Formats: sequence, C-alpha cells, structure tokens
Amino acid sequence: MLVTLMLLLAIVAGAAVAAYGLFVDKSGQAIAFATAGLFVLGVALAVSGFLLGMSAVSNGRDGRGGRALVMAFLGGLFMLAAAGALAGAVVFAVVVLF
Repeated sequence: MLVTLMLLLAIVAGAAVAAYGLFVDKSGQAIAFATAGLFVLGVALAVSGFLLGMSAVSNGRDGRGGRALVMAFLGGLFMLAAAGALAGAVVFAVVVLF
C-alpha cells in the first residue's frame, strides 16, 4: 500500500511539474521543468505499469481471469503513457542540449 501511495504521489508531482513547465513558466527554465516532470512521470508510470502486470499474472494464476484481464489492460495503458512521457522528456532534453 505504501509503494502504491508513493507512486501515486510521484505521478501527480511529475504531472504537476511538467504542466507548470509547459503552461505556466515563461522563463528560461521552462524546458528544464518540463523535462524533469516528464521524466519523473514516465518512470513512475513505468513502475506502476510493471506492478500492474505482475498483479495480472498473480490474479491469473489464482483463477481470477476477469480481474487479471483488467489489470493487464491497465498495466499496458500505464506503459504506453510512460513511453510517451519518456519520449517527450528525451525530445525536450535534446532541445536543451542543442
């Protein structure tokens, strides 16, 4: 339960920092805020997706097929969102470097 709460906090914090960097901050640090927020968001979503996938396997082995299917679907969505967030962080990092 504690790990889930920490991951939820990291997801919310990463999304808030990325949104601040993208929409609010007008200084030279806007891209840095957006990059950091997207990286934290991507890592937290990837770990959450992995944990949901592990939960799907566990539920499937216990004979709860419906719940396993829902967990696998949510884990896949979290992984797709993580890939998008990390790709955005890489793009912003390349913009900062060059």
